[in-house]
Amino acid sequence: MKEIVIRTISGVVFTALTLASLIIVPSNPYPFLLLFSFYLVRTTYEYLRLTMGKGQVLVKILALIGSVCLFLMGSIFMTSPVFNIMQTVAEILLFLLLIAVPVASLFSSSKIEFEYAWSSLIYIAAPFALLFLLATFNYSFEGWKIASLLIIMWMGDIGAYCIGTAFGQGEHGHKLIPSVSPKKSWEGVYGSVALSLVTALVLRALGVLLDDQPYWISALFGLIICIFSILGDLVESKLKRKFQTKDAGRIMPGHGGLLDRFDSGLLAFPAAFLFYLILEII
Repeated sequence: MKEIVIRTISGVVFTALTLASLIIVPSNPYPFLLLFSFYLVRTTYEYLRLTMGKGQVLVKILALIGSVCLFLMGSIFMTSPVFNIMQTVAEILLFLLLIAVPVASLFSSSKIEFEYAWSSLIYIAAPFALLFLLATFNYSFEGWKIASLLIIMWMGDIGAYCIGTAFGQGEHGHKLIPSVSPKKSWEGVYGSVALSLVTALVLRALGVLLDDQPYWISALFGLIICIFSILGDLVESKLKRKFQTKDAGRIMPGHGGLLDRFDSGLLAFPAAFLFYLILEII
């Protein structure tokens, strides 16, 4: 019971803080930038610690700096002078880091696993950058666009947990991929899909999600986000199983680390960006 209370409080604080940075002043990008830069750094740190272990501090620091630079490059559609300067500095630093990371091996006597430093940019930083890019698609920051995406993801998680726990466990449950995540079930998938669709339609009715599109487009968006969220969760589950770790971190009591919280988004963010991009084209 105590664990459930701690988990609930931790989740509520995280959710409230995240949504506050997006919707209190939905046109102001700076609260989002500040909070999500922290999320990005912490998530990347947890990934590097999980995959590279202790040590190799210089390479980890360079990878963290590169991640933030890549994230800030998501401001490409922002037209203010501040963002133009920020993007230029980020681009220069990022390209310098692409050279600095392998050069760092010359000054290290230990084996440096470059593939994990590089993959942190693709697996974590790039999705965060696409999230920022998605929010600035129309040359101004749209906090509700990101908030809607996150709400659909979170409600999908709740649907998966509730329905999966109630109907997907035991001998009557149907396991999804037991070799990757023994507790995940097809019943959980159905619960996630159902609640994601309902959430997307409610957000559309409230006028905060794709309000210039028909309802079926919002439902399709909810379905796609749900599918890629589940896949992202499974990818991280396989990663943790490979490195024999239950949680990627301990920053959120009852939930683990921020990598455990954003694992779904690491595939859902690019999927959302591609979805909006296709809508712009057609």
